[in-house]
Order: sequence, then C-alpha cells, then structure tokens
Amino acid sequence: MRRDKTMFAKIIFILTFAFTFILTGCSFTTQNRSVSPHFNGVLKFADNSINNAKIMLSIVPGDKLCLKAKKFSSTNEQGQFSLKAIIEEYTYTPFVNYELDEWTVCTNYNEQIYTLYSNNRYGSGNVASSVYLECDLARSVNKPCIASH
Repeated sequence: MRRDKTMFAKIIFILTFAFTFILTGCSFTTQNRSVSPHFNGVLKFADNSINNAKIMLSIVPGDKLCLKAKKFSSTNEQGQFSLKAIIEEYTYTPFVNYELDEWTVCTNYNEQIYTLYSNNRYGSGNVASSVYLECDLARSVNKPCIASH
C-alpha cells in the first residue's frame, strides 16, 4: 500500500514538472499581431480635396480625438492618405486567445480635431482587413466617412 502511494506521488510530480515545463516553454515565444486594419482613403470638405491634413490612428480604448495616436500620415494634393496597420509584439501566448481590438482614425484640419472613423473587433489572431474611407468634413459630425472593405 505504501509503495502505491509513493509511485502515485512520483507520477504526479513528473506530470506537474512536465506540464510546467511545457507552459513555460510556450510563454517565451513572441508573437506579432496586427491590432488595427490598414487604412486608405480620401479627405474632402464639400467635395474639395484637403491637402496636407494630419491623419492619426489610435488603438487606445476611448481615445476619440486620437490624443494618444500611434500612427500618423498626411493627405496629398488629391486628399488621399494611407495608414499602415499597427502591429504589436506579444512576449506571451495568451491562454484564451481572444482580444478586444479598438481603433480610431482622426484628422487635424484648421486646428480642429475630427473623429473620422471608429470601430472594434473581439476575436483571435490578426485584424486582417483593410478599410477604405471616403471622408467629407461637410457631412454630419457623427459620420463624416463612408467605410468600405
């Protein structure tokens, strides 16, 4: 009887050690993940292209004015802009691989900040889409852009 308990304790010890070793090994891997879409678009005011307007991309939750933006771009003479996706490096593998990703695109035009587009996604892996924004600041402040994928 005592021998069975000793053998059981050894098996539990070995399994615990192996499980810990496997989890530790997995947690040291790094993973790059895009946490926002890639944005292309055009910015206008009453159908007139806006040149040299600052475009900002924020992934901070609730940052509707892009005060903590991580990516920046400017419009060209035709009002076109492009913002590459934000990619973050994770030094762990999440146990549950679902994340809430949020993003906001803003512009600074005539010393006023406009929120152009805001969205989120709850899921796993990369935010793999690209979004095209057709924006006109003469439209409603609540929805100055028409988004297409």
